[in-house]
Amino acid sequence: MLILRIRQAECALADGRLDEAFEITQSEDLRRHRHGQRLIGRLTRALIQRGQENLAAGQFQPALTDCNKAEKLAGNTSEIAKLRAAVCSEILENQQGHAQEAFRVAQARQQVDEGWLSVGERILDEAPSGHEQAGRLRQELAAARLQTEDAIAKAQQALKQGDIERAIDLARSAQLTRNKNGQVAELRRQIGRRVLDQVRTHIEQGRIDRAQLLMQRLAPLGEDGSEIAELRRALIQCHQAAEFIAAGKPAVALPLLRKVKTICPAARWLETSLAEVKQAAEALEELDAGPLGLSIADAAAGQEPWHAVPNDDAVAPEPDKQPGSAMVERRMADAGDNSSVPEKLVMQVDGVGSFLVFRQARVTIGPISSSARPDLGLIADPNLPVITIERTDGDYFLRSQTPVEVGGASVTEKLLSDGDCIALSRRCRIRFHLPNPASTTATLTVSGTRLNRPDIRQMVLMDRDILVGPYTNNHIRTDQLSEVVALFAQNGRLLCRARQGVAVDGRPFDPSVGLVTNKRIAIGKLSMVVTRLEA
Repeated sequence: MLILRIRQAECALADGRLDEAFEITQSEDLRRHRHGQRLIGRLTRALIQRGQENLAAGQFQPALTDCNKAEKLAGNTSEIAKLRAAVCSEILENQQGHAQEAFRVAQARQQVDEGWLSVGERILDEAPSGHEQAGRLRQELAAARLQTEDAIAKAQQALKQGDIERAIDLARSAQLTRNKNGQVAELRRQIGRRVLDQVRTHIEQGRIDRAQLLMQRLAPLGEDGSEIAELRRALIQCHQAAEFIAAGKPAVALPLLRKVKTICPAARWLETSLAEVKQAAEALEELDAGPLGLSIADAAAGQEPWHAVPNDDAVAPEPDKQPGSAMVERRMADAGDNSSVPEKLVMQVDGVGSFLVFRQARVTIGPISSSARPDLGLIADPNLPVITIERTDGDYFLRSQTPVEVGGASVTEKLLSDGDCIALSRRCRIRFHLPNPASTTATLTVSGTRLNRPDIRQMVLMDRDILVGPYTNNHIRTDQLSEVVALFAQNGRLLCRARQGVAVDGRPFDPSVGLVTNKRIAIGKLSMVVTRLEA
């Protein structure tokens, strides 16, 4: 039987069936036989030769398999070790080549996604023609070029016909906003110039609604030059002025309309509007200076008077309790300095928290150990910069002698927008908010540091009023109120406009005295105390 197996292995080897011969020679008795050993030597040399042929043909795995079989038959001879080293070297080089090709295709894909079609195409030129992913990306590139050329041609035709909106729609549908092609950039500039002229015309004609709609359609194209940004700011100021006028605050709307007039001097309707708004502001100012000054704010806003909801059973006050009587004068005398609104105060709202309120237009913020003590002292690294937030014409400007990070950019001066994050350090951050577009009062939320009072985490930069209520656009949000309550300062007093009952220290609210400090103030279910900020 042994001689028969040796004969079978020799026949398989002679016919080139090396794998079959290798299986036959695995028996131990064949390996010990003299003829079997000579057969194993010939088979080993044949496997090495076939492995070298596979290696030359680029078939690395079969070559490595032949090398392993030869080593199992004859051990790790120098010839087998040489073949294995050559196979492993080729496999490693091949893997590196595949990795480079994959990296090249990934780079080309990134450039294409960012709109640099030509750059992506040049990178793909270096990839092998048979690479599958590179081939698919080349097809996508060709399709994107055809789509871009077609969109450019149709958009230019729409511009020639004066159809700006169709040109914008074509540019958006073809995703030309990310394309860095020179023709695409020129098309966006042409659309931007046409939109600029059309928006300016709409503003001059008084069609603010059409101008806003056209500007919104342009926004996704990313064409935002200085003139377009200026007109966009003018439209925002028109909208803000309209809200202030509707809220009975024409004096606040007046400087906004003057800014719009500077940007659009040819808008004749602005001259009439400015005159009328100025007249309304002066009329309200005259009324405020007269006997109706205590209730003019309610009249302008169309709300109920200072006191609680009207009661049909209410009894008329006695003559000696009328405003201006000796009793009121005694109440004001009893209140003393508490009747005047301090520049810095703390509002402790039960169930909500404490709020630090600054009434001045300019507030400095920095480490409490700074040489010049800031208005808002932070318990933080004394080397942190001291910043200034200043309110001018309803806008808030940040200024700092050393650069600070705002929204990811390092600046020393910036016009703040709602949601801006001011980073004094990697951990110490201040979030700026303008919760209500109709109010120029802002809020600041500090994180990553502490104040002298650990119960205070939020500051209010009070301009005209503080809105307290259940809505997200209120400066102080609380579910204890069903309607918004407005707190504002007037003639040295802190007043309250509310439809709910208001009481100070258990007594009905007296507008001639105001919401005095260090007294319990109840507005419906809400309870709070206003105190002066101690130095």
